[in-house]
Amino acid sequence: MALLLLLAVYVVSFTATEMRISTSQSAATKTYYLAESGIAEAIWRLKNDSAWKTGFETNPAWTFTYTRQPALYTDGSYQIHIVNSGLARGTITATGFLTTGDSTAQRVIQTTVYKALGDSPVGDNGEYADGNIDISGSLINVYNGSLFSNNNLIVNFWSTVNVDNVVAARGNILKHWTSTINAAAQEEGADPLPMPAVSFDNPSDPDSYLNRATAVYTQNQFENLLWNNQNLILPGPITYVSGNIAIKGGQNLTVTGVLVASGNIEVGKNTLLCCWGLRCGRSNLTINQAAGNAPAGLLSKGKINFELCLNNFNASGLIYANDQINVLSLPGTFNVTGGLISRKLTLTSIWQGINITFDNDIISYALGDPLFSPVVTVEHWEEEY
Repeated sequence: MALLLLLAVYVVSFTATEMRISTSQSAATKTYYLAESGIAEAIWRLKNDSAWKTGFETNPAWTFTYTRQPALYTDGSYQIHIVNSGLARGTITATGFLTTGDSTAQRVIQTTVYKALGDSPVGDNGEYADGNIDISGSLINVYNGSLFSNNNLIVNFWSTVNVDNVVAARGNILKHWTSTINAAAQEEGADPLPMPAVSFDNPSDPDSYLNRATAVYTQNQFENLLWNNQNLILPGPITYVSGNIAIKGGQNLTVTGVLVASGNIEVGKNTLLCCWGLRCGRSNLTINQAAGNAPAGLLSKGKINFELCLNNFNASGLIYANDQINVLSLPGTFNVTGGLISRKLTLTSIWQGINITFDNDIISYALGDPLFSPVVTVEHWEEEY
């Protein structure tokens, strides 16, 4: 009986020990996955959450702590702590927690991340033209950036140009006596700055806008789409039109992403009484950037004309014309966060003002600048408690 009792005690003790080992291994595995989930969420937020992205890329001393509870399991949670050691360089520490009865298991994973921050191909220029920039009777405001002409900058007849940084031209800066240029500096004879190319429809380029487009229309198909939908939202991220685009007749168009045309784009096309058949009125165009590093803007392989029947234009994106951008006498608002790039730029009779806020990210994402890297993980280790 004593021998049997001793054997039973041994079996019970062995079984209890195995159960504790099994429970410990299960908790270790679960806390590992919880911590890994914290790392994955932190990297996703650095790419897609504007608050995290701004702090990570603009504040060398940025730090942030975030907790998700519950996470993965009803009794699981994780905490993320990120500390910057420089611009776009930081350390993420994720701790996974699992509550089992009266005890809590935890596991810590740490990784270092960085992102290469390259300037866009046009530097910090919110307005860039490969040829002349002609401004007449207009108010132009460029915030957080510069203005550059690869030829001459011509400021005529009661115009005001306000630029936070530098006004520069490879040729001359020609200012009429009735006009004013306010800038941190003015530079004539500046070094040339080549116009960046956009891959519109190269069949051999998998990254061309035509090959990446999520919606492709002929000129007639897109015209019918606008006619049948006076208040239209294009979900994007890339809408490509083979041919010309005319936005007219009281059209209200919202683009989330990029609207691209292989021909010319007329925004607020100047028709008789601003009418398109029985549809009359001034048109409105809004461009929004999708989450993350998705491109956004209005891109034309030919010209972009903003005409008299446009009311409001508000864009978070790149406005790019392979040929010329013309803006004529807008009655409403013209606000761009991103930049304007074209072969030639003409701004006429815009008394209410054009507001351009330079954004390096938006320009780089739209141009596909390889210098602007994704978030990269460069080191990884884990520690168990």
